[in-house]
Amino acid sequence: MKIKMNEFDYIDKYFRPLTNKFALNLKNDAAIFNQKSSFDLIISTDSLVEGIHFFGNEDPADIAKKSLRVNLSDIAAMGAKPIFYNLSLSVPKVKASQFIPKFVKGLQDDQEMFDIKLIGGDLTSSLKHINITITIFGETVKGKSIPRDGAKIGDYLYVSGILGLSKIGFDYYNSNLKELQEAKRKYLLPQPRVDLGISLKNIANSMIDISDGLVQDATHLAKNSELTVELNLSKIPLPSINKIDKKFILDSALYGGDDYELLFSCNPVYENSLVKLSSKMNLKLTKIGIFKKFNKEFLKFKNGDSKPKNSYLHF
Repeated sequence: MKIKMNEFDYIDKYFRPLTNKFALNLKNDAAIFNQKSSFDLIISTDSLVEGIHFFGNEDPADIAKKSLRVNLSDIAAMGAKPIFYNLSLSVPKVKASQFIPKFVKGLQDDQEMFDIKLIGGDLTSSLKHINITITIFGETVKGKSIPRDGAKIGDYLYVSGILGLSKIGFDYYNSNLKELQEAKRKYLLPQPRVDLGISLKNIANSMIDISDGLVQDATHLAKNSELTVELNLSKIPLPSINKIDKKFILDSALYGGDDYELLFSCNPVYENSLVKLSSKMNLKLTKIGIFKKFNKEFLKFKNGDSKPKNSYLHF
């Protein structure tokens, strides 16, 4: 006879092995962490909702990895090292026995990859949809985190990786075209640039991860720094997919979101350092714009190209 598991059975069997000493074996109402006096604690929270951030029919291990990785990307954007996280998970009871073991396996794999541990959270049933909220903690040497408001006039704007793949992967999720498999994988499993973020702590003076589209996130950097950023559309690193319209590819990069690449400003004196860093990490780092004195708008396209439109909004 199959024994039904309750909330505490799932926690004991699946989630407790993911923890470290700060979690106190998940037997208390909260965790305890003794913060080092020479470090700043960096904290971020992101939620993922079935039907909005993921379809629900994906491999639960991939859903787990995506949930953790979008939070890791926030820590990367601060130039911090991730150390642990809290997880709040709501799953319909009819799905729990199939979903939770695979979900935990995904967490376990990424915990090993990114050297991070679970320290607490909550597990509840939901009526229909899966809901996931993660609060992640990172650390930096005191005063060395990278803010969003540090860009200066004359600074260059750089971006890591290739943009637009995640939006393309989402829109063509049900396509079997071989050319689109990389895009679908990018949508399912973003790659947080944790090592890059740490490497940029003495180079970048403002940074953000691209979760809401290049235009919107570049605007955040400019607005917080009270400047205008001028984007060069011809320099934006785009995927080469022959079967898809080039304008759609560009729009996916500009407005699509969920790329989770790092977008950052730096003084031009670091241009050669970034060439070397790009080679060392085998990761494309592309100069795509420049910050100028504020002039009516926070973001403009170079040479008066088409006016920017709205990107993804959470509400």
